[in-house]
Amino acid sequence: MTHFLMFYAPFIVLIGGIVLAFVIAPMDEAVRKQIEDEK
Repeated sequence: MTHFLMFYAPFIVLIGGIVLAFVIAPMDEAVRKQIEDEK
């Protein structure tokens, strides 16, 4: 089981990072637009 985790950990982190980026990007863009509107 430990060997399995050692082998797949980088892939899980990579996929998790990509998913996080896709989730955060639209929210980040919305926040930036709000800040620009306030200026």
